[in-house]
Parts: sequence; structure tokens; C-alpha cells
Amino acid sequence: MVAAAQITQFSALVQNFNWHTPSWDLFIFLAWAVGSVIYAFAAGRGRIISLLISLYIAKLMVLEAPWLANAINQKLPSSLSSLQQLVSFLLIFLLLFMLLGRYAFRTSADGRHFGSIPFSVVFAVLQLGLLINTVLTYLSAGLKQSFSPLVQFVFLGATANFVWLVAPLVFLIILGRSVADPTEV
Repeated sequence: MVAAAQITQFSALVQNFNWHTPSWDLFIFLAWAVGSVIYAFAAGRGRIISLLISLYIAKLMVLEAPWLANAINQKLPSSLSSLQQLVSFLLIFLLLFMLLGRYAFRTSADGRHFGSIPFSVVFAVLQLGLLINTVLTYLSAGLKQSFSPLVQFVFLGATANFVWLVAPLVFLIILGRSVADPTEV
């Protein structure tokens, strides 16, 4: 019942969204779509896994790092704490992605297989959705409220946070095995 109500709400928000006026909301959706397609074709599966692991670790480190929480709470006004978290997340994420991409997850799965193209595109959409969700989550409350209801529904709600956190993992677990390299099975 809840899912049906959310689908109805999503449908109404899509119909009421202004697709013709350039705005940050439209930019977010276009960057998500274009970035996903480019990323799916540019990255091998090893890089895709590396990005996902880096994203989860960076998000967890920003949430749980005691030194970061102390620095944010003691030294910065509340208006800058979300900026500090965003910058910390991006720095940790980029550092981990570079390190993990260079040394970890380098397997024969990086090869190109025709059957992996749809998998890569959907997985890239889910990963970039999680990345957008994470970045938007670290923005200040005032900035979050300035986004359209569609962006807030898709990327910023409590349900959206959970769905974006879990969806890439569920997709990887369910469909990842079916596109695995035959030499690894």
C-alpha cells in the first residue's frame, strides 16, 4: 500500500516538474542520466565495484569518524558543518577511489562482454544515484528545501536515502552473478 502511494506521488511530481526551464533540478537529472551512460561505457566492472566500495566507505567514515564529528561540532557554526561534511566526504571518496581503483578489484571482469552492457548501464544509474543522494544529503537544510519536490522525493527523503543505499547492493547481489566472467564461476 505504501509503495503504491509513493508511485502515485512520484507520478504526480514528474507530471508537475518543469522540464523546459533550466534549473539546478533539471541539471541534476540530466547529469545523472548522461553521467550514468558515459560512466557505464567508460569503466570496467572492476572500476564500478571500486567506486561502489569507495562510496560506501567514505559515507561511513564521514558519519562515524570521531575526529571529524568533534571538529565539526566544536569549531564550526552549524551553517558550515554540512559543508565540512561534504568536503570531507568528497576528499575521502576520491582518495579511496584512486587507491582502490589502482590496487584492488583488478580482475578479468574488467574485460568487455556484450552481455554486461545493460548490467553496466543500470548499475551506473544506481551508483550515480547513490552518489547524488549522498552529496545532496550533506547540503545545508536551506539548500535542500530549495530543490523541487521531485528532486526531494527522488534523492532527499528518508525513503530515498534507504533505497539509494540498498539498491546498488541488491542489484549487484541479484544480477551480478549472471554477468560474471565465465572463467570466474
